Amino acid sequence: MNDIRKTLRSQPLRIGISTRSLFNLEEEHAVFVNEGVQAYAALQLDREDALIEKGPGFEVVERLLRLNEPDQKPYVEVYLLSRNSPDLSLRAFNSIDKYGLSIKAGSFTRAFST
Repeated sequence: MNDIRKTLRSQPLRIGISTRSLFNLEEEHAVFVNEGVQAYAALQLDREDALIEKGPGFEVVERLLRLNEPDQKPYVEVYLLSRNSPDLSLRAFNSIDKYGLSIKAGSFTRAFST
């Protein structure tokens, strides 16, 4: 069993999830679509410290991250991927911290493809 754990830790499962899957950002998306980028960015900055509600993929990510053992190299690593501007990143990572998820990295591309 230890050999399997060692192998899994040396090559962890790496998962990318979008901000809109991890969090419920439907209201913010509507502002982006209907009012534009500047209104969207202002809304995100205004809500910087507001907790974002859980989205449809949240429970899956939470369960996968629970496979990791404290103070050990992870079996699963999750990366946040977003075509949103970096204006969302602070709010998203504040919410990640408040929910206690061990997501440490993300990519915010401001609608540019990765």
